[in-house]
Amino acid sequence: MTTAIDWYAKETVWGVCAAAYLLWEVAFSHLGRKRLRACRYRSVRKLKRTTWRTFEEICAELFDAEGWRILRAGKSGADGGIDIVMQKRGKKAIVQCKRYRDAPVGVKTVREMYGLLHEHDADEAYIVTSSGFTKESLLFVEGKPIVLIDAAMLVKRLKRRCR
Repeated sequence: MTTAIDWYAKETVWGVCAAAYLLWEVAFSHLGRKRLRACRYRSVRKLKRTTWRTFEEICAELFDAEGWRILRAGKSGADGGIDIVMQKRGKKAIVQCKRYRDAPVGVKTVREMYGLLHEHDADEAYIVTSSGFTKESLLFVEGKPIVLIDAAMLVKRLKRRCR
């Protein structure tokens, strides 16, 4: 026969377990969701199907996972060519995200980013795309602190972070 004390003890244990579970969910669930969101887009085909805003969020999440501190990301409206501003070990970097289905990023975009690098006193610039880059773009960045990340490289970096 169950006494009132036994019933109360069982209910208290279940209550404590439920409270602990809820606290765990509130405190740590955002970490898993954040990681999982970017991990959903580990193929070129999926990257090309995202919206430009989602593509920028994926890039910001990836750089964050790689140790960059995101200072500004995803600003609505005209961004002046800069989608993400970030910092790591005293280095400031700017990022432009280009979600294209098929067209490669041309040298005009890369040249503009080179100007923005100097205008914003950044140490590095990144251009991330869901497609590729023209030969002229690849030639232009040689010897410059500009990193070009095409769709294949982006997927590779996402897969490395989402194991």
